[in-house]
Amino acid sequence: MYGITLYGTIDVGVSYQSHGSAFSDAAATNVNNFLIKASNKPNTSLASNGMSISTIGIKGREPLGAGWWGIFQLDTGFLPASMTLIDGPRSLAVNNGVPLAQQKSWGDSSRAGQALNGRAFVGVESPGYGTLTFGRQSTLLNDEVCKYDPLSCSLAFSYVGFFGSTAGTGDTQDRALDGTLKYTVTNGIFHGGAMYQFGNARELSSSRGTAYQVDMGITQGPWSVNAVLAHKNDAILFGTLSAAQVAALYTPGSSTYGLPVDKALPGTVSDNTSYTFLGEYNAGRAKFFGAYEHIRYVNPSSPLPVGSQTIGGYFVVPNNDAFPRPKIFEVAWVGMRYALTPSLDAFAVYYRAMQSSYAKVSCSDSSSAQCSGHYDALSLVLDQHFGRFFDVYGGVQWSKVYDGMANGYLQRASFDPTVGVRVVF
Repeated sequence: MYGITLYGTIDVGVSYQSHGSAFSDAAATNVNNFLIKASNKPNTSLASNGMSISTIGIKGREPLGAGWWGIFQLDTGFLPASMTLIDGPRSLAVNNGVPLAQQKSWGDSSRAGQALNGRAFVGVESPGYGTLTFGRQSTLLNDEVCKYDPLSCSLAFSYVGFFGSTAGTGDTQDRALDGTLKYTVTNGIFHGGAMYQFGNARELSSSRGTAYQVDMGITQGPWSVNAVLAHKNDAILFGTLSAAQVAALYTPGSSTYGLPVDKALPGTVSDNTSYTFLGEYNAGRAKFFGAYEHIRYVNPSSPLPVGSQTIGGYFVVPNNDAFPRPKIFEVAWVGMRYALTPSLDAFAVYYRAMQSSYAKVSCSDSSSAQCSGHYDALSLVLDQHFGRFFDVYGGVQWSKVYDGMANGYLQRASFDPTVGVRVVF
């Protein structure tokens, strides 16, 4: 097939959280489907993007001759429940200086209100030589995590979809990267790829720091396995400014004086390295999945100065010394997808995230965010398809946080059902 194609997805529904936070017109689902620090009281609300990101875009494929094709893709993600573009950093910035119990739903994201907050790349492809693209695009790690997640990185039901650190080499912003050269190829039972981000070339990328990834996999009969090595320099995890930090923005002599309160965010800066192993067994009506990722965070080799501007034009108030010792973060999941009928699928997945103690003196309670801890999530979902372009879904996930990972949380567990409809064109 060739030519230019207009495509899109609209995904909207209703979500309930036993411990949630208020509706946001910027967060990727409008609500916090999983337990976060600000989750506090029962909340029922319209919600977006429960099963997949609502997107509008165009893509093209034109013959170049000698078996080569030129390709491009441009798209953006939006929130049908609020009719706004997804802007994860803005969902945090509106909570700057707001007490935790009063904050609206929030979540960091690589989608930061840009006109093209999804993909924006051009490239060439050949059946024999593979595909080479350049621009803003999904990373190899994100591609494989979503492929081997039974729920395909659903934001309402998948831990690795809602918390993008797994697919982002430790930080959600890095699931998609600007200024990236990406190569993928399939040859018989083997498939793989490599990518590099020119993150320090400001004319090529709005993201700080370089990155690289290598992906290798085999598909043989009902089995498919993959391994991904990924590294990112100057990864940034955004949070919200405290009341004292907001006051400093207006205080002459402060290192942050003059930064705009609606564009300034505290950022934990680190150099991250991960390795990930993923597998699938296709038994026909049932497909079984499993994966494990190991992420190592260390203080950045190139600390960011105060006021560094990054994705979406946001300014960083950096913490370059967050890790007295390397932090080890591990994520694993097992699950299945079962075709109850040709048009009705059932999903069941268990996720666990675990962090080591990285405090100077090891600890294993909730007294500090640097103590060891873990986070559990269990999801059950039904998805009924009505032809190729329309489906209705419903499900529930339960999440609970323990020890160091629970530090600062208002609640420790949440029960979160969601129902929705999705239209694809």
